Amino acid sequence: MTRPRHQTTDRVRNALIVLNRDLRDCRACHMAGLLDEVESVPIALDPEPDAAAPRILLVGQAPGLRATITDRPFAGAAGEKLRAWFEQGGIPRDDFWRAIHFAAVTRCYPGRLPGAKGDRVPSPREQALCRPWLDELFEIVRPRVVLLVGLLAIRTFLGPVKSLTAVVGTATDRDGVLYIPLPHPSGVSRWLNEPANVAAVAQAMRILKSETAKLD
Repeated sequence: MTRPRHQTTDRVRNALIVLNRDLRDCRACHMAGLLDEVESVPIALDPEPDAAAPRILLVGQAPGLRATITDRPFAGAAGEKLRAWFEQGGIPRDDFWRAIHFAAVTRCYPGRLPGAKGDRVPSPREQALCRPWLDELFEIVRPRVVLLVGLLAIRTFLGPVKSLTAVVGTATDRDGVLYIPLPHPSGVSRWLNEPANVAAVAQAMRILKSETAKLD
């Protein structure tokens, strides 16, 4: 017997709220001496009260500095660019926070890379300590589509990818889950300065639009 959809939605939403509560209390990297900044606390956004159970999961590298202020990932200019992309992919701007559940390989702001404008890539140890949260999230959401934003997220799920150019504009189906690689929308990245790379993102959004049309 098939469960009524509202029961499934409530089950997933309640499970996500519990997971996020526990995640926000995590201090594993602090205890391991890997993070010591006060603002480096896990970011976990609860689903909105009337949102459907998410079927699309976005996995990035780690929260940015702005997320530690707003307690919401992709809240700045990068989020605006994502909203523009996803609108092409069949997700209206107003549904940005409702249709997608946001996650990351690690859930704490890692700090700036010394001497550079961008953020530090979380270490393999940080990634390993945070991986159980990501695995549990997949068990709860059981996504149909996973958007992989940035090389760290792409390599975490698709293996040793050489470059963004090799994979953006493609999709990989594994065990009924479609993985769509994307570049990070940060203005710091120069990758999107190339017209061919912009076209690859547009192709990725065509793939996403085809998939969003199939979702309940």
